[in-house]
Amino acid sequence: MKAAVLVDKEQVEIQDLDIPAVGENELLVKVAYCGICTLEQRLYAGIMKIFYPIVPGHEVSGVIAQVGSKVDTGHQVGDHVAVDLISRCHACHFCRSGSSNFCENRFSRNGKVLSGFSEYIVIKPQQAFVVPSSLPLEHAAFSEPVACCIRSLKKIDVKLAEDVLIIGAGPMGIMHLQVAHAMGARVIVSDINAKRLEDAKQLGADLTVDVSDPEAAMKIIKDATSGRGVSCCVVTTPAKEALQCAVACLADNGRINIYTSYEYKPELPVDLNTLHRKEYLVTGTEGRTEEDFYQAIRLLAFGRIDVSKLISRIVSYDELEEGIQSAMRQDTYRVLLKAEV
Repeated sequence: MKAAVLVDKEQVEIQDLDIPAVGENELLVKVAYCGICTLEQRLYAGIMKIFYPIVPGHEVSGVIAQVGSKVDTGHQVGDHVAVDLISRCHACHFCRSGSSNFCENRFSRNGKVLSGFSEYIVIKPQQAFVVPSSLPLEHAAFSEPVACCIRSLKKIDVKLAEDVLIIGAGPMGIMHLQVAHAMGARVIVSDINAKRLEDAKQLGADLTVDVSDPEAAMKIIKDATSGRGVSCCVVTTPAKEALQCAVACLADNGRINIYTSYEYKPELPVDLNTLHRKEYLVTGTEGRTEEDFYQAIRLLAFGRIDVSKLISRIVSYDELEEGIQSAMRQDTYRVLLKAEV
């Protein structure tokens, strides 16, 4: 089978590997599509490192090709699945306490880490979420990022009819927008990219705000919320100004989730006394749980989340490095690797 192996920073080799053996309690999945997420981009650029060599890729959809002899979960050959490529141990403190996104063994070298950039993968049955055949597999590959948005918005307890500000209209911002709508919120999206703001409007944003002029943008948001500011804010861009905007737009008793990650260590632009007196809640989120993943699949299957406009390009193995570099540009949303050969 083909697999894209990251052997060092900015060094991807397309290798011909053996199809992995399937244990009696495992499934073999033929990968259909895998998204090139910011995680893969950071691994490729050397900003982040797990270990070398590694097969990246974690936003996976595919078809079950083989079922282990002792699998009793009802999975069948031919089932279309979205794959949760966190291999949760279900035995550590975090797994047992409801925060399996922090599984202490999720990056164990003895386990299966990532591996979506390959033609076949072997997984545990609990990692395979069956999706209806009516859901295109290229859309099912968005289950993981949508699940992360669900966890993000749950963390700040978004409630029906609240005002939510999504800062950043990239792919994660657009997915946050749609999930927040599904939760019954009024959604404001801000960015400095006019094309992305127009896309956000087409995909349901109740208000879009160009923050190139921060003072004017703050006035628009405050006017739209009767002077209070927004109840909730999600920061999906690492731009320093985004943090400043998040605090400036927040209503008393408001909540902020720092969804994005940073290559530097920015300071939160609010003093502790303001946090105390205004009862701000500032948090972050990392990954998703099994529940989030299951809910993401259902939202996609229901048609509540439309990811069709987020697919900027689909590439083959031979085009993968070009696809990764393309995914890093501001004029693309999500690039998918089509793993079928």
